[in-house]
Amino acid sequence: MRKGLQKKTPMNTQTRREKIKELLRAEGFCHVGALARHLAVSEVTIRNDLSALEDEGIVSRVHGGAILVGERMRGQHFEERVSINQDKKLWIARRAAELVEDYESIILDASTTAFALADCLKHHTGLTVFTNGIEAAFRLAENRSHKVFLLGGLLRPETASLVGQFGNGMFNGARATKAFLSCTGWSPHLDLMDDDLLEAQLKKDLVDAAEMLILLADSSKFDKQGVASFAPLSRVNMVITDDQISATHLARLREANIRVSICGEHTTRVLDGGDEGKRFRVGFANQDDAAPFPMIVKQGLVQAARAANIDLLLVDNREDGPTALANVEYLLEEKVDLIVEFNTDVRYGNIIMERLRSEHVPVIAIDIPLPGATFIGVDNYKAGLMGGKLVGLFVAQQWHGWVDHVLSLELPSSGPVPAARMQGQLDGLREYISVADEQVLRLDSKNTFEESYRAVTAMLPTLKSARHIVVMGINDEVVMGALKAFEEVGWTERVVAVGQGADLNARQELQRPGSRMIGSVAFFPEHYGKMIVDSALAILQGKQVPPALYTNHLLVLAEKTIRMLDLSALPYETYPVSAYGVSK
Repeated sequence: MRKGLQKKTPMNTQTRREKIKELLRAEGFCHVGALARHLAVSEVTIRNDLSALEDEGIVSRVHGGAILVGERMRGQHFEERVSINQDKKLWIARRAAELVEDYESIILDASTTAFALADCLKHHTGLTVFTNGIEAAFRLAENRSHKVFLLGGLLRPETASLVGQFGNGMFNGARATKAFLSCTGWSPHLDLMDDDLLEAQLKKDLVDAAEMLILLADSSKFDKQGVASFAPLSRVNMVITDDQISATHLARLREANIRVSICGEHTTRVLDGGDEGKRFRVGFANQDDAAPFPMIVKQGLVQAARAANIDLLLVDNREDGPTALANVEYLLEEKVDLIVEFNTDVRYGNIIMERLRSEHVPVIAIDIPLPGATFIGVDNYKAGLMGGKLVGLFVAQQWHGWVDHVLSLELPSSGPVPAARMQGQLDGLREYISVADEQVLRLDSKNTFEESYRAVTAMLPTLKSARHIVVMGINDEVVMGALKAFEEVGWTERVVAVGQGADLNARQELQRPGSRMIGSVAFFPEHYGKMIVDSALAILQGKQVPPALYTNHLLVLAEKTIRMLDLSALPYETYPVSAYGVSK
């Protein structure tokens, strides 16, 4: 007999059953036919093996095959489940949290990925949440603005969940805009499955109560099956998974016309369903995904890209030049057609643009100009001038034109254009009162609440004799950080402040009794997305676009400001914060 064609020695029964356990450990679920082919024995032999292993309590028989009891999520303690694929679950949860708006009604299941999402929602406001996950409910309830409803009947301590028929009727006609659910795996017909019958039963109700179904599933779930299905894949509006998803599974999702977010540690790809070859690919390097303003910009861009049939790749610059440069290399490797860059480290602007010019990739720059890029964002000097005139009017009318110091909370790392916002504020103030250069105290805010708070706290001992202090900053967050420092030493009445951005936190601050923020200049970051996409499409289609496109600006005022000041001397449109609304 020729070498390579020797007949294999059949496995003995014990060896074969050990091999079956190894395969189940690796795959999670195996069909009888697949095991028979792999081990070169009959299906009858495999069924006998599985029956013997089931009698020993090692496997559990399900329709068409078996799963390994010791490897099932069910039966593992909640803490153990949380630790499995923990990083991937966090990436998925962060992306899911971006899809939740304040004051929205949502549904979460009892999965550990939903628990990670609950943790990411702690800074949201006024959510109404339906969940059968006990741990998720407790985590969400830490934020007292949320309303949390527990669903289900039978307590499962090992999974920290409530399941069963007692959950029926809990909604009483209530509806949620989005349901964030996980699954054990897929059926051959692409139904979503769970390995617990009662859990699957409850999930059917959760799906029926939601307008949109968003599946949270790490890549391992697409190679497994469960015991019972709870929804067809056609019911899914979006899948959020990790960057280990196979090309085959991704293609099947897109063939089903399902939008997919593929999450890595610092990157996210947002892909719509359908024919990938007909789409433009655009990369968005965001300033900092954790900051309120760029987070809203990102949300608007994702929505606009979907409406325009654009595949979007998302990366986070984390307000760091080297990270921004590394993100550019990643986006080039992904062969994007255009890059939208939001980089606050001006030292890297020329380096980034030289690299992109060498690859002939067009660029749109957000808020911080880049040489040769189309600019979209704030008219910084005008926005500063509007805020400066407002606070100048206050000082003229309420403090009789008397000011001791002006705290200018700046961002020198971003270069001269954002500095124009600070200059505009000072010029606007000086249109109403006289301010000498030595009265202006310039601090590096580093663009964060925390750093502004620390810098102002450190300066307070030098301001003991001051009775009238104006605070102006590069954005709302740094202004509120400064106000916190003044409040902690009881100097609230000595200060007046104007913000830049009018984001949700600022609008809430304007409505807070006793706040010394009198107004903020709105930039409408929620409108950036459409401006970016319209410009990107024009550029990619070879059309002419203006070198700069500016967002609208509006003065949003606290109610007390409207009562306190004669606004007829202010040459800008104003809007009361109560009419603008606390929710977006």
